[in-house]
Amino acid sequence: MAKSLSVTAFLMLVVLAMMWGSSFTFIKIALGAFGPLTIAAGRITLAAIVLCSLALWRREQFPRERTVWIHLFWLAILGNAAPFFLISWGEHNVDSGMTAVLMSTIPLSVPIMAHFFTDDEKLTPYMVVGVLIGFSGLLVLVGPSVLYGLGEDVISQGAIVLAALCYGGASLVARRLSHMPFMVVAAGSMSIATLIMAPTALIVEQPWQVEPQMMQVAAIIYLGLFPTALANILLLQVINSSGVSFLALNNYLVPVFGIAIAALTLGETVPPEMLSALGIIFVGIFVSNLKRKSG
Repeated sequence: MAKSLSVTAFLMLVVLAMMWGSSFTFIKIALGAFGPLTIAAGRITLAAIVLCSLALWRREQFPRERTVWIHLFWLAILGNAAPFFLISWGEHNVDSGMTAVLMSTIPLSVPIMAHFFTDDEKLTPYMVVGVLIGFSGLLVLVGPSVLYGLGEDVISQGAIVLAALCYGGASLVARRLSHMPFMVVAAGSMSIATLIMAPTALIVEQPWQVEPQMMQVAAIIYLGLFPTALANILLLQVINSSGVSFLALNNYLVPVFGIAIAALTLGETVPPEMLSALGIIFVGIFVSNLKRKSG
């Protein structure tokens, strides 16, 4: 049975896009002092502290079932540890326009993954057309010239594509935890990710030897509180209420907000195509979800 959509679901989608779009700017700032492992570990650890505190305050009961913890482990790997590191590492050599194109593999791939691995989110002609419209809007935003750089740094670009695929896999794993309280899922998966990433960063990068500026420390704090902690709560609510295919469409909006935020904070030029791209992207989202109204 298809999940229903609401104004709240669309608002959460936009807020998620704003937070995730801003993360590219703050990762760039943090990379001025910290390594990619430290950035990933820092934001994950802070988010885990926040989420676990909220879960305890809400008196949530953590599960004892082995199967649930296996799913939480994979959610920690695919939704947090792996992609956070891969994106931070890849951004050393890949600019924001190319990153946006590469990350668009999420909404292109997730509906196909959902078609084969779920019972209630099958591909329809509306979904296929909507995905293509959304991708065309993304190309309008970044411009076709950005594609000329494909292959110049295959390893870094591949890392970002792999991160995108990790996010797609994580959204499908999260569906299997929809029966659990979203706060338990968020806190549990983030705690596991912390146990993996924090020791790794301490051993490999030895961040205590770095002398960062306040702005770079603040960037990691922001990444932990908003695009990680709060975003995880909203992400799980969107998946539970509207499904993974709807959530995947969020990634068409991320580049729009990402470029706008970079322009406001770093003084980067705003492409004149942004408003046109935003309109096309919203049309793609609307068309993709016509299946829900007709189904």
